[in-house]
Amino acid sequence: MPKPTLIDTLRTSAADAKLGLIDLLGKDLYDIFESGKVEKELPYGFKSRLDFRNKNLNLRKEFGDNYRLDFDVNKMSPRGYKEDLRIGITKKF
Repeated sequence: MPKPTLIDTLRTSAADAKLGLIDLLGKDLYDIFESGKVEKELPYGFKSRLDFRNKNLNLRKEFGDNYRLDFDVNKMSPRGYKEDLRIGITKKF
């Protein structure tokens, strides 16, 4: 029987560590840490999305099939030096 190589040993120990971390934190909290994003449904039909890595927050409300209202707050604006707040109203044609 062949001996396991170093790569096989590292692969199994990394998989065991990941499984242990999922057991410790729980699947939902582990998914938040792994992806860096949280998406939740809020009262009054709002949907929120928070991205920890980009420091980006989006609140969205849909009115029927045609209208959508978005609030975006971005701490890391494309210009890179100040906060960015955008409000958007979208109508589908």
